[in-house]
Amino acid sequence: MRNYPLNTLFLEVTSRCNALCDHCGSRCTADKRDELSADTFKRVLDEVAENFGTQTIMLNITGGEPLIRKDLFEITGHADRLGFKWGLVTNGMLITEDVIRKMKETHMSTITISLDGMKETHEAFRHVPGSFDRIISAIKRLKESNFIEHIQVTFIATKKNIHELEKVYQLLSSLQIDSFRISGIDPIGRAKDNEPLMLSEEDYYFLFDFMKKHAFSSLPVVWSCTHYFGNTQDTLDPTGKKFACHTGICVASILSNGDIFGCPNIPRRKELIQGNVLKDPFCEVWKNRFEFYRDPDRTKAKQCENCNYWENCKGDSFHTFDFETNTPLFCYRDFFTKKLHEDEQEVSAKKLLSLLIQKNGTLQHHTISPAKFEASKTVIFTPQATKDLYSFFHYGERHPSNLYEQQMALIGHSFDTVSLVKYAVPSILYNRAHNMATMDDFCVSQVMDEVAIINENLSKSDTVYQDSLGEVKFLGFAHSHPGETEFRFSIHDTKNHQDFTQQYGDFLSVILNPQKEKIVCFSGEDCAQAKLVLLSK
Repeated sequence: MRNYPLNTLFLEVTSRCNALCDHCGSRCTADKRDELSADTFKRVLDEVAENFGTQTIMLNITGGEPLIRKDLFEITGHADRLGFKWGLVTNGMLITEDVIRKMKETHMSTITISLDGMKETHEAFRHVPGSFDRIISAIKRLKESNFIEHIQVTFIATKKNIHELEKVYQLLSSLQIDSFRISGIDPIGRAKDNEPLMLSEEDYYFLFDFMKKHAFSSLPVVWSCTHYFGNTQDTLDPTGKKFACHTGICVASILSNGDIFGCPNIPRRKELIQGNVLKDPFCEVWKNRFEFYRDPDRTKAKQCENCNYWENCKGDSFHTFDFETNTPLFCYRDFFTKKLHEDEQEVSAKKLLSLLIQKNGTLQHHTISPAKFEASKTVIFTPQATKDLYSFFHYGERHPSNLYEQQMALIGHSFDTVSLVKYAVPSILYNRAHNMATMDDFCVSQVMDEVAIINENLSKSDTVYQDSLGEVKFLGFAHSHPGETEFRFSIHDTKNHQDFTQQYGDFLSVILNPQKEKIVCFSGEDCAQAKLVLLSK
């Protein structure tokens, strides 16, 4: 029989809670008192220490809200005397000077405190007025006490608080905590009743970018254990790690009523309960049961049978598996392979701008609109494309190379009323002069090679370049009319533009004079001026 070392043991000391969170993964209720006595918890800890030792097992004290129990530190004090290392998961509202003193006396090593937005947002979720200030005060006092190895704050990301991530991060950085842990809300427990809080694919990519941005900052951002997001055998997923769900394999819990269980976040189903400490020896149950948890195909649904991601995903996390229908509630293949342009008419400039702000934070813009009519097409440059455009053409300078014509290829996505330029790539021109240049089929073939290279490497790139819009394509050219050259779309430019439109569909032509800082965009077969939005950070 294979040996399964126990590394993490959760003690759910109560199911009661002093909050009523909209996004709670369980349904903790303040009037439920079906919980073990302190003596029973101590007896189980004696058994675990005798059979498995204490050096390799981390005790996580959780609930409900553990600090509701008046005898909590009787349990943790016993754990400390046995030699267990222990940490507390709490909403932070009940931390007082007396509580901190008891934490120190029983040698608490870690604490995880929940904070889900700035004051108004957090308190709206938790339904506890004044809780935000109490939590911040508690963190400050814990820092001042200077005995805890690791102070972590967790943030459950939802539709209603994701926009406050950076503000929360800056606040926590000023408090000098040790780590900031982010989880996406999942449709379990009470959260299942709050569908508007659920995250979209774009929201997840925003979170991935946020984590990557702060991965090596003084306050590191880490991701929870939830969900497979697309790693392979040789690469990490966008969260920076490989997915694994260890419930029942090296993680167990004792629930407040004594049930022996896997991770306390998974559904409280009868078939998943392995025993009860009021009648079963915990260590014997850990060694001889948990068969279903340890089955490598435990969450293999019908939709997983021919999936290319099975070896890395294994049916995703246990806590979001629907045992009634035998399907995962979250599926990478279904969720992250959808294309935003399945219905192109719904892709608007407003939606694309919102997506870019989520990925990049607050943005500046340089907008050029037609003077005499409302443009039917909007062309948006991402901050990276704008940066590359300005850099290549030495916009605003009289640089030696920009006094002759130059050209860049524009690569991205095109929809009915909006185009998104993601990449501006230098393009070959022959016979360059102040007011003319030529190109041929070879120049265009080089552009198409570059498009193929970008698409081949999108999945391997930094997450800031990844989204749900699918493969990019050749959209058009930007070329310069430098120095004192007449700044207008010439007859020759118009013919080239119309030829490309016939060949590639809706074609873009951007002309600019870098020395005079003029720029304009034309679109479509009729060479109509488009609204041009150049974004920058």
